Amino acid sequence: MHCFRVDAILDPQSLPRVANYFAQRSIVPSAMVMQLLPTHMRIEVTVAGLPRGQATTIAAKLGEVVAVIKAELEETAELEAAA
Repeated sequence: MHCFRVDAILDPQSLPRVANYFAQRSIVPSAMVMQLLPTHMRIEVTVAGLPRGQATTIAAKLGEVVAVIKAELEETAELEAAA
């Protein structure tokens, strides 16, 4: 299981742009959560069943999406055990 942590500018289009990235690749996230912070929004997208290489590529490409400040990838044993 992979968790993509995306920080994006405070813009109404930020969340749909991140969600659309996954939709265009026919990837259905297990969970998607957005948190509004004082200076930006944090979007966490959890996806099961991705190979590590593909997840790494997705994290790098998410960092290039318009409105995204940064994107990080987390792969933890806790998430793996929950699957």
